[in-house]
Amino acid sequence: DHGEQISTGEGFIAYFNALEAASGGRAKVFEYARTHEGRPLVVMFVGSAARIAALDSIKADMKKLADPRGATPAEIAAMVDRSPVVTWLIHGVHGNEISSGDAALAEAYHLLAAKNDPGVDTIMRESLVMIDPMQNPDGRARFNFQNLLGRAAAPDSEPLSAEHDEPWPGGRSNHYLFDLNRDWLAITQPETAGRVKLFLDFFPQVTVDLHEQGGDATYYFPPSAPPGNPFRTKTQTEWIDKIGRANAAKFDERGFAYFIGEIYDSFYPGYGVSWP
Repeated sequence: DHGEQISTGEGFIAYFNALEAASGGRAKVFEYARTHEGRPLVVMFVGSAARIAALDSIKADMKKLADPRGATPAEIAAMVDRSPVVTWLIHGVHGNEISSGDAALAEAYHLLAAKNDPGVDTIMRESLVMIDPMQNPDGRARFNFQNLLGRAAAPDSEPLSAEHDEPWPGGRSNHYLFDLNRDWLAITQPETAGRVKLFLDFFPQVTVDLHEQGGDATYYFPPSAPPGNPFRTKTQTEWIDKIGRANAAKFDERGFAYFIGEIYDSFYPGYGVSWP
């Protein structure tokens, strides 16, 4: 089962490659950068077989729509009509927030294996989904090593047990101890540079930055806490709130606890939740 064991960075790539091989042309894995320690960073595109075969054309359309100067209104309308909604799901920017990466494995499998699921059918018909399972594999590897040192023959859920006592510097940051969730503006690290280039290739309309809460916390998603960034447009804010409210409706259906509008703001433009 997903999450039963702590997945490794190498395990993510092996699993995604296996999904691609079994997908019947509905998935494609690309390496977009390498970390300081030489670990590959990958993204898997998921969509209809026709969309996956047309990735280069979709990229060209997205770039043109992002900067439509020189295109006629008819050309722009045609691009909008034939283009999918590009949805980018990015996971595990903090290497010790381990459930985020395992969620990527589960969501990728669900999109490719679901049968008679109207929601998945809509996604595959209308969207091109980009899944980055692990933004910080160097930090994840550091966490895995330290966790393994403290692990006993049987898991111990006690918060003060050795397997949960992560010594400094922990797995949150990358090799040079940069918090990659603060680097989107300065773009000093290879992980960030590769990710920004990938964004500017496809200009996804929806970006979801998936973290992990602490063991005593519930779930958080937008609307974010004030202050908001004043350069964000009214339309962008309305869409962020709309997606957040849709999340809330699904959580309400399942009776999951959550909070919104508190603690986490998107004022600083160097977060994964704000730069895109």
